Amino acid sequence: MSYQQPPGFGPPGGPPGFGRPGGPPGYGPPGGPPGPAGYGPPGGYGPPGFGGGPMAPQTDTYAIVSLVCGILSIPLHFCCYLGWPVGIIGIIFGFLAMARIGKEPERYSGKGLAIAGLVTAFLGFLMIVAVFILWGAAVALSSI
Repeated sequence: MSYQQPPGFGPPGGPPGFGRPGGPPGYGPPGGPPGPAGYGPPGGYGPPGFGGGPMAPQTDTYAIVSLVCGILSIPLHFCCYLGWPVGIIGIIFGFLAMARIGKEPERYSGKGLAIAGLVTAFLGFLMIVAVFILWGAAVALSSI
């Protein structure tokens, strides 16, 4: 069985319309103007004028940082006491996120993440304070 070239393809040597005269026609002129504005993703999302209404608020990065630092502060308190600086960072970013979300709620979301970051960072601090109190009590009792 011999190989046959599929119909509609010209001889080798380049795309249609380029090369030898008398070959198949090339690409035509560019299309017409774009369609009317107002066609875009459903649900009112997208840039205004392209089918979108107001943009959905994005999750505040400070809130995510607060949550991550708050969660990491708990195990890091028991690992060479590295959790207190991470906890401080979590608390600072939590308060910054709450302020930013409160000022611009149409632009930022993530209030729950910021609250969770604050709570976990404070829990980490309470845990390390409890460890120091228990350690101090053990040292005091052992010296009696």
